[in-house]
Amino acid sequence: MTPIGSISPPVTRRGFYSVAVSTGTDVAVAVRQPRRAVIDGAWRAIGAGVETLSADDGAPLTRTVKRIIDPLVLRLRVNSRYSAPVVTADVAAEMHREIVGQAATLRATASWFEALKRERRRRRITHGNAQELYFPVSYELGVTAGPVVDPAEVERVLQEVHADRDRTAIDLLTVHIGAPAVVADLTDQLARAWRDVRVGGERSESFLAGLDTVLGDAAGHAASVTRTRVWSALVADPAPYNLGAAVRVAGAAMPWSLVELGLSASQPQRCPDLTRVTRTGDTERPLDRSVVDRVRATLRRAMDRDELPDISLLCAEEVDRSCAPWGLLGEDRQATLLAGIEVAVDLAPLDPDARPRHGLSARIQARLRKEAYVLHARRYLAGDAAVHPRQQQVIDDLAAFRRPYLSRLWARLHGRDVWQDPCADVDEVRGLLDGVARSVSLDHRQRIKAMLGADGGPS
Repeated sequence: MTPIGSISPPVTRRGFYSVAVSTGTDVAVAVRQPRRAVIDGAWRAIGAGVETLSADDGAPLTRTVKRIIDPLVLRLRVNSRYSAPVVTADVAAEMHREIVGQAATLRATASWFEALKRERRRRRITHGNAQELYFPVSYELGVTAGPVVDPAEVERVLQEVHADRDRTAIDLLTVHIGAPAVVADLTDQLARAWRDVRVGGERSESFLAGLDTVLGDAAGHAASVTRTRVWSALVADPAPYNLGAAVRVAGAAMPWSLVELGLSASQPQRCPDLTRVTRTGDTERPLDRSVVDRVRATLRRAMDRDELPDISLLCAEEVDRSCAPWGLLGEDRQATLLAGIEVAVDLAPLDPDARPRHGLSARIQARLRKEAYVLHARRYLAGDAAVHPRQQQVIDDLAAFRRPYLSRLWARLHGRDVWQDPCADVDEVRGLLDGVARSVSLDHRQRIKAMLGADGGPS
């Protein structure tokens, strides 16, 4: 018989943590739930109307949680009890009520975001991340104005968001870089920082083997815990640094080619320039961009420049970042890029014989192959008819899917590096890798639809 007051072994169920405390004849059970599972459950309870803020499986997007649910719905700054990774049943019930109670507002938020994104595409605005820019303002409009009614109001809001957004900061950057003494100092720093990166003696095989666990499927709580533990070990592993240093050495043995991945126009990688303006052909080669181009991109993406360093410090930091392995300072961001490379080389939407090695890349691949424009391109390849130049452009885009995928992933990781936003949570990392593929596919879909329409073909 269990002694009075003793604690029995934890009873676990998927998504829940329970501890039974025996008091003789009565047993009290305290149930604790993962915070993310509580949010997912409440979000799904809202039902239809929030699809533009949701992933394919119906859960909220990672950025929906970060930019809308946490700061605006749950208001973590004043409700700190909602921020714990695992919450009690009482707190879980409160969180559920808070989220579901704002169902109408969240549906209105989704309608505003969809309208703003559509207007953004119509105006061909490309700078800034749409979710970062429009999620907070969409929620505010959902609260104050309800669902979208007037298209003219959508145009006004978009103009307000983007009005003179980067003019002052870009002008300051131009003046700063125009000073000869500044250029001389930064050039000297660039040369020293590039020389300081050296390849270590550690081997990378165990790191790449660990990515099999991180990118694989995890059935049950124990497997999820293992995946989390493995990712923590990989972030601390020297392999991402060493591989990023090795790509600068002629003849170094590498698992991938920077040129084939689209990360650079040459291998070994060259030291980046300080002020060269990026040519059009280099826009999808992140590691070839100049320091000033990277700073300019940061200023254009920034939501709140008051939280950024001043221009001189920002330039100095970007020199160090551009010379760091993979152009990223954070070890967790470097590891995430390598995980993304492993996913990217698996993605071959047009190849019916391609067999992805990882569970995550297999799911992304399956989703890509179901896209109508991918099926259309595959039919062209299977047929005997000559391929029209416009269709060939579609095929070329899909055949090199890894390049825009890694270009976009690098850009997002660069932003996280600037803002010191970590990639420590393995589930968030997996969501990022999945979300980048979805974003690239959406861009392809819109561009290819326009091409096919102009050609008179099916859309």
